[in-house]
Amino acid sequence: MAKTLKEGEIEELKNHADIQIVISGYVNLKRSGKSYVGLCPFHKEKTPSFTVDPRKQLYHCFGCGEGGDIISFIMKVENLDFIEAAEFLAKKVNYNLQFIYTDTPEMPEKRSRLIEICELAKKYYKYILFNSKVSERARDYLNRRGFKKEIIEHFELGYSPESWSSFSNFAVKRGYMLKEIIESGLALQSSRAVNEIYDRFRGRIMFPIKDIVGKTIGFGGRIINDAQKSDANVEMQTQGRQVWMQPQTKSQALTKPEMQIKMQPQVKAQAKYINSPETKIYSKSKSIYGLFDAKNSIVEKDAALIVEGYTDVMTLHQEGIKNAVASLGTALTIEQIGIVGRFTKNIILVFDSDAAGVSASMRGMERLKEYNEKLDLFHESNINMKVAVLEEGYDPAEYVLKKEREKFLERVDNAVNIIDFTIDMILRKYDINSLSDKLSASDELLGFISTLSSKIVQEECIKKISEKLNLRESLLVEQLQKKSSKKSYRKAEDSVSGQEGIKRNEKMVSPLRNIEIEALKIIINGIGDKYYDLLDIGAEFFNFEDTKKLYEIIKEALTESKSDDGGVNFPLKISSDKLEDEQLKRLYNMIIFSPVNYSDNNLACLEVYNNLKRIYITGKIDEVKKRLKQFENYRKELTKLIKESSEILTKKPGGEPENKKPEKEKLEKVDGKIEMLNLKLNKLENELFKYK
Repeated sequence: MAKTLKEGEIEELKNHADIQIVISGYVNLKRSGKSYVGLCPFHKEKTPSFTVDPRKQLYHCFGCGEGGDIISFIMKVENLDFIEAAEFLAKKVNYNLQFIYTDTPEMPEKRSRLIEICELAKKYYKYILFNSKVSERARDYLNRRGFKKEIIEHFELGYSPESWSSFSNFAVKRGYMLKEIIESGLALQSSRAVNEIYDRFRGRIMFPIKDIVGKTIGFGGRIINDAQKSDANVEMQTQGRQVWMQPQTKSQALTKPEMQIKMQPQVKAQAKYINSPETKIYSKSKSIYGLFDAKNSIVEKDAALIVEGYTDVMTLHQEGIKNAVASLGTALTIEQIGIVGRFTKNIILVFDSDAAGVSASMRGMERLKEYNEKLDLFHESNINMKVAVLEEGYDPAEYVLKKEREKFLERVDNAVNIIDFTIDMILRKYDINSLSDKLSASDELLGFISTLSSKIVQEECIKKISEKLNLRESLLVEQLQKKSSKKSYRKAEDSVSGQEGIKRNEKMVSPLRNIEIEALKIIINGIGDKYYDLLDIGAEFFNFEDTKKLYEIIKEALTESKSDDGGVNFPLKISSDKLEDEQLKRLYNMIIFSPVNYSDNNLACLEVYNNLKRIYITGKIDEVKKRLKQFENYRKELTKLIKESSEILTKKPGGEPENKKPEKEKLEKVDGKIEMLNLKLNKLENELFKYK
């Protein structure tokens, strides 16, 4: 479901948020004249070059070029998209954003209601965990796992009673409909009656799953009936006692009368973990557990550790390893890679050495190959994925507790590139002392290597395989050539080469670009006698995609400002939501922070206007001359053809034939075109003279 902000919402939000106050929460700012300066949060520097201008409500770094308004700052520093940044800022300044949803009219309210129910459930489960006797075993389990109260509170864990409908009844009393509770994923429809539902999560430790801005969108629930048995290996000692008793059958009353919890016995075994189903607010393949809590650490360390379980994440965070997140029990999906890729390009998969972990790593590599433009070549947008395998019998939580933090970090530091890991995993499948297995291993390995686009990486892999299998490199290279399947990658390389060529051409014509930038600067600052002529000059006078687009945005913004209140305040402020990509934001930010130091504003405006006119007209003249040349050449060929056909036909009896007439008509049309183009050329040259 797509959503957009209502018109004017961003400006209202920015009016409620002082850029200097908000940025001060991230950067130590000091006053410098009318602005504030500090060390840039986006690159390392010793001398402050990061400037915040409260009058313009903009920021700019003169070191790295980053800049924009408060929304773009939040987007950059928190690694959020535009809507997420607006929601994050609104929450920070206590402003209620108004959205427009593109689906059915009831969707905005429905989504909001579902999030409200999940937030209510989180508070409900949390209250029970910390305040009810029915959660005593859950608290005992968490204590045995070594979790401190602070980390449990930080991740907002809770407990769902074993009653069939404790939360459902609680939510109904709070005014939520049965259908809404089902759609939130927290309840199921009873088969006994249409107006009956029962709780999806019963007798479980509850792990709230949050979106990137911290809203609860789903849950993971761990059953604790089998905790003593399944988690004996993490206890330092069992104390020789049975922890779990039969479920209670008497009602337990919480401090709030409305929380009546009716306990009923479990009649059959249940899955150890269950998650919320797919809902309108939660998708398992697009969600990552702990990302809201880990994102700042991921950015700081420029790496994300992907583990399997909720408790793995909590344990690592408790031990100070706060860049750990979990993939919610699935192999890493393309969508999850994309989400993590917004915060770092370095992903480390952390698994134990069991078959499931290895298998998940292999699937992760397949997703990586789908996500990356090229798996083994450096690309700015590529994800660099590594694999850290722990000792057999240890999951990440157990390892960091028993082997200590430093040993775990050592394993992470020694993580191997996923290509090397894949080769090792393939080799493990075969007995290389057996001839048939050796041939099968080489065949599978060469099939994998043939998908790699870098000759250098292929050569290194061949060397490794040659040593492992005791086969000649030349033989492996020969077989590899037969399996080569790099056509799709060549296409990508051609595309990249083409883009680099465009960049080189842009550098060659930078003087023309500078003129267009100066024109935008004059329009944004509203200076010069020729200002309105420059404003109305038209997008066709801008040759570069970003300058042309920014001109159109500026003109639209000025038109809207005039229609709203009849006046425009300069320099013109453009909201982040109007600037579609980073290149536009950087261009606008560079212009807005550039000093206006023309010795004569009127003369500067006139010169820029004349330059744009000259460039445009000169381009038109070149086009006309090119067309004129084409028609003149065509006329020569046509005249020659008419002459040759005339000589042939005059030798035949019967006089001048009718066949000659069409050629003469064509010649007349060509002469007419040439005359028209000459007139147009003359007119353009006269017009060009005005701007000399």
